[in-house]
Amino acid sequence: MDLNPTLWRTCRVLTGPTRLHLLRLVLATPDLTVSRLAEDAGISLSRASQELRRLQSRGLLGVERHGPFVRYLSRPDPQVTSAAPLLRALKAAFSRSDPAVDETIIRTAFALAHPRRIGILRMLLDVPATIAGVSAALDIPFDAVFRHLRILRKGELVLEDSSRFRPARPSHPLAKCLVKLVKSFP
Repeated sequence: MDLNPTLWRTCRVLTGPTRLHLLRLVLATPDLTVSRLAEDAGISLSRASQELRRLQSRGLLGVERHGPFVRYLSRPDPQVTSAAPLLRALKAAFSRSDPAVDETIIRTAFALAHPRRIGILRMLLDVPATIAGVSAALDIPFDAVFRHLRILRKGELVLEDSSRFRPARPSHPLAKCLVKLVKSFP
């Protein structure tokens, strides 16, 4: 997979509730300092700084330094191809839900937080298959395919029809974006 940074690692970063809360705060009020974000999130300054750096390292946030003050901005890194569409999808998701519904974002991101699950979804986007078919085509043990498909189903990215798995048609903005990204990158 030629994503830089890799999509599965970015999804893994999006599974953190604290990071999502901080991202929501940055998107709502982009001019806050890290200390103010930490205060609003109810966490320590060092933890807020660490979590924001993780989001920034995936290309989802820009950073500005003014002397001792650091501010994170809702500005995707132009060198990270997936960052702008992901940030747009997250903004849309945040605008449709309150913070308690971030569990959907976490579940969807977790579904693609492993390279094998991205490979499985990519295969299913081309052709529906059984667990045995996926196992044989991708050379992944049957039990592992079963576990990965269960997670993809929970993330509402695949459906099961008579023992055959196929891609779902997600309505959630993040899920739609992730499926589009999986389709568009080799």
